[in-house]
Amino acid sequence: MDIRDTEPRHAELIEPDGGADADWGDFRIFLEVVRYGSFNKAAVKLRMTQPTVSRRLSRLEQAVGSRLFERDRRGPRLTFEGQRVYQEVIAAQLALTRAAAQPGHVRPALVGGCKVLMSEALATYWVTRFIALFLNRHPNVDVKLFGTNEISAERRDACDLHVHYYEPTNQERGALRLGMLHFIPFASRGYLRRYGTPHSIDELKNHRLLDQALHLSDVSNWVHWIRQKPVTRTSFFTNLSGSLAEAVRNGVGIAMMPTYGSAVDEEFVPLEVGIRYQTPLSLSITRDAGHRWPVRAMVEFLRGTVFDHAAMPWFSTQYIAPHADWPMLLRNYIAAAEKVGASQELALAEL
Repeated sequence: MDIRDTEPRHAELIEPDGGADADWGDFRIFLEVVRYGSFNKAAVKLRMTQPTVSRRLSRLEQAVGSRLFERDRRGPRLTFEGQRVYQEVIAAQLALTRAAAQPGHVRPALVGGCKVLMSEALATYWVTRFIALFLNRHPNVDVKLFGTNEISAERRDACDLHVHYYEPTNQERGALRLGMLHFIPFASRGYLRRYGTPHSIDELKNHRLLDQALHLSDVSNWVHWIRQKPVTRTSFFTNLSGSLAEAVRNGVGIAMMPTYGSAVDEEFVPLEVGIRYQTPLSLSITRDAGHRWPVRAMVEFLRGTVFDHAAMPWFSTQYIAPHADWPMLLRNYIAAAEKVGASQELALAEL
């Protein structure tokens, strides 16, 4: 027997019966399920039984008129409508926190700088979309964003934060998991109109393949991805991730790219041919830098806004196929974050 089945049922006895109106308590349960990725874990956190959590969420779905979760053996996953509701609830929660703050209480302004190191593509195509939000909230903090594909130990040590595609091993740095990057083949609409759309690994042999490596003498990664399947040579090779993305955009050929490409530019067309891989997206923090408030503010911003894997399916732990609604989902997310603006209270005490 699950020990939670023996918990007191007082909350269940006094719940309002039915009705199409959801209250804040239902939304709070919804938030906990999203944060923990599990009905059982959310129930433990909320000191409720799992059936109560499920029933309250069903009532909330009835109130909003849409399914909020896809339920399968991997656990609950937000639907598109669930992602929209999550963004709105977060904004409302922050507004309530601001309204409950003591009159006249003002957080001391953060002053200083933060140096962040990450890959060239992530800096160019993703993070810069959010920098204005951070600077609007912290106008006295200077952000230095360095993008590079060859990261030496000396360069890492010169920065406060390092966003990277591997699990950190340096014991001198604190580390956080931000999410997962999922890579699949992409091509441009123009390329596909001219050369057709491949639907299998075998059909890739009739297309131009593009690749990236740190050293131009490296063997193409397509050899490993396609394995024993026949494939032509790699037609274009570069050590720059931005150059690779622009080559795809301009119709040069097909390349492996992260699935967030579907959200940032509708010219990037994902190709489901049976090839994909994933890599962890992590954040390392220089320990001395972690004590400075501007750096701590940037850590919370990266973790809670820029790489919010609960609301961004392209950063989820499990692979989720790109969807035509992703560009609108990203626009709605940024619009909701802009509403919060400088009033957002950062959870710095958790760092």
